[in-house]
Amino acid sequence: MLLLSVTTLITLTVIIHSTWMFIVLKYINLGVESVIRIVCRNVAIVISVLFAHLIEASLFAGFYWYVKALPDWNTSFYFSLVSYATVGYGDVTLPEHWRLVGGVEGLVGALMVGWSVAVLVAVLQRLRGMSQ
Repeated sequence: MLLLSVTTLITLTVIIHSTWMFIVLKYINLGVESVIRIVCRNVAIVISVLFAHLIEASLFAGFYWYVKALPDWNTSFYFSLVSYATVGYGDVTLPEHWRLVGGVEGLVGALMVGWSVAVLVAVLQRLRGMSQ
């Protein structure tokens, strides 16, 4: 059950992040633009990736809530977001038999953040290449 749960959560997270990346890289307009349009586009990309991360963390939160690893949705979402962001305050913990999922969530979160940075760098490199 644990391996299947972790594999499913990772797969869904990668699907969400891949979809976000595809949309950003395919549909952003990198024509000649004013500074204001460039800044607004970059803000939109950053906000969109933050929403993608929140959705991904909510998948894990939904899992914790569904298996009753945590008492309610708010606690599940809080724990998930803290784990996904690799902050790990330690004020909320999972039962012993679900702790591995929390650790995997931290690894997944770190990987997804790195992936997001790579996409942002790719967008900025495209913009720089157009300005030269």
